[in-house]
Amino acid sequence: MVTEVRRLSADDRLAMHEVVSRAAWAYDEARLDVVESCFAADAVMTVEIAGAGAPARIEGRDAIVGLIRSSIEGQNDQRRHVMSNVFFESDDAAGPVVISTLTLVVVADGTARVLSCGTYRDEMARDGDAWRIRRRDLRLDLPY
Repeated sequence: MVTEVRRLSADDRLAMHEVVSRAAWAYDEARLDVVESCFAADAVMTVEIAGAGAPARIEGRDAIVGLIRSSIEGQNDQRRHVMSNVFFESDDAAGPVVISTLTLVVVADGTARVLSCGTYRDEMARDGDAWRIRRRDLRLDLPY
């Protein structure tokens, strides 16, 4: 039996690209309501920082938003999550995966510098009329 793979439409690809970009912008602007809207309720996020040991695993949208909230509260600078090299590892509509490169810039005391860089691997899921991040794996090349 052959299973037919349904490919993503251009509109779906654009919508998922926007979710990735919107989540980055929302983090930088401390718009936790927007961050929340980017993740599925049962989302899972792993964070692996080079040289820091085993990846951390955060389960559930509320926990992910809580992690971001505590990160923002601990900052005394402006962060900019610059997303680039966005492409689809899988464009099967049943389980699309978006890969993107992160350059994390920090602005403080009139100076901008790269704080870290890495990659996101986002498994997307349809939630009603919207695409949301179901699983996010973040791999950072440098600790911050």
